[in-house]
Amino acid sequence: MTLWASRLREFHQSLGLTLLQWEEHSGIDATTLSRYLKGQRLPEIGFLAKLDVTVQARTGAGLKPEVKAAVRAEYLAACLVHEPQRHEVYVLRDELADAHTRLTAAEQTVEELGDQITAERHRRQALEAGLRQLETAAAEALHGLEELRRERDRALADRERLDELVREHLVDLELARRDLALSTHLHQEVTRALAAAEETLDDTLLRTAEATPDPPAPAPEQPGPPRSRWWNRTATDLARLREATTQAARVQLPDLVERLSGPGPWDVDVDLGSVGSYNNADVSRLASAIDALIREATRLAAEQALLRGNLNAVFTSLSRRSQGLIRRQLSLIVEMEQKESDGERLTDLFRLDHLATRMRRNSENLLVLAGEEPERRWSGPVPLVDVLRGAVAEVEEYHRVRLAAVPPCAISGGAATDLVHLLAELVENATVFSPPHTAVDVTGHALPDGRVLLQIDDAGLGIPADQLADINERLARPPVVNLTASLRLGLFVVASLGRRHDIRTQLRPSDTGGATAVVLLPTTVVEPVHRT
Repeated sequence: MTLWASRLREFHQSLGLTLLQWEEHSGIDATTLSRYLKGQRLPEIGFLAKLDVTVQARTGAGLKPEVKAAVRAEYLAACLVHEPQRHEVYVLRDELADAHTRLTAAEQTVEELGDQITAERHRRQALEAGLRQLETAAAEALHGLEELRRERDRALADRERLDELVREHLVDLELARRDLALSTHLHQEVTRALAAAEETLDDTLLRTAEATPDPPAPAPEQPGPPRSRWWNRTATDLARLREATTQAARVQLPDLVERLSGPGPWDVDVDLGSVGSYNNADVSRLASAIDALIREATRLAAEQALLRGNLNAVFTSLSRRSQGLIRRQLSLIVEMEQKESDGERLTDLFRLDHLATRMRRNSENLLVLAGEEPERRWSGPVPLVDVLRGAVAEVEEYHRVRLAAVPPCAISGGAATDLVHLLAELVENATVFSPPHTAVDVTGHALPDGRVLLQIDDAGLGIPADQLADINERLARPPVVNLTASLRLGLFVVASLGRRHDIRTQLRPSDTGGATAVVLLPTTVVEPVHRT
């Protein structure tokens, strides 16, 4: 207690207070304070707080934390020596206070964790709502596609009716030709009969003249048969009609169809004019029938071009709307992947990411059908290996694809997105039409002239020779969008994207029994890699 009393007296002397002044500040009578200073009595622990109050009242500032800790330690040491039970009580109080502090901190942590769990539940609910909206949008898109298919079927039915009408007019034309041939033969027979009659008449007149001494004056010479002049005019009219009809069928109509198939078909003038007017009534009626046939053909061609333009507009609208929703879904999935730590749920999110990527590619197929350019484009060259990896990443069974021997070159930014789309279609076909336990190999070779040859090999059952020839024909010359093209949408997309950048694609039998897709990249899309 001597050390504690000595330290207390030092405080008392440093403050310069009398016992009465100390009593006034601390509320402890002077006699008790005198006993504390002499070491005759050990104060309660609350005396330490009153000592801090006294120092603050005297100096205007309380004890520093380290001074408080030192005073408390000396006090507890004095308690341990002189009053061990009191020391034990004080230590237990400190431990209880510390435990209470830790309990309060733990409760606060639990509360924060509960808030985080609630926030995660809200985010999960938002994701589920977004997925439901996406499913609804996908269902609407599928419904729209069904409507388009029905409209396409109606358009095909209209075209079949047009073909039937053309065939009927051709039959009528053939009958008219037969009638013309019959009329020609009849005219020839009549002409011969008239000539024979004239010869007989001349002979009769000659014999009569020889038998009569004073023959009458000869009659004036009569002009030729009127039917002969009619036939000459008819033949001339038919020649003119044949020339005008040939010009309309072989030049004007194909040129009109080509202009209607290009951009802006609604600005094309579909009036081809008439095949002409003729004096002969039969030829004039035939010309009127041909004019009606040409007008009907031009009207149907214009309606078909307008329908094709409307279908392209619908394709574009559906694709744009779907791509907006898919972009939002991909952003949400990426955000969830960054926040997710559970391995199983993260795997499910990766699968959902791949599914959304495939949906985006299918949506872009509608833009290809409509002849539109993609929205995603690169500003600069992209390494070929990154293009191949991007194409593989858009395939569901990407783990089966093996990349090997990729030449060190780059693809121009304007063609990189379309090449990713083209290769993804080919790689997906290779994975779909080959056993699931086999691998799909993708290799590349740089040719001496600067072009690049890519090969996609699968171990499937192969393709029959007749079908292979038909597929390569479609890849070389993509047809107009029709029902057949929609049934083989992947081939149509590959052919259309290849034609856009002069990329040649061909399917060949593989050495392993499957099929090999060969893609030849021209020098216009291949660029060297600039190493730094």
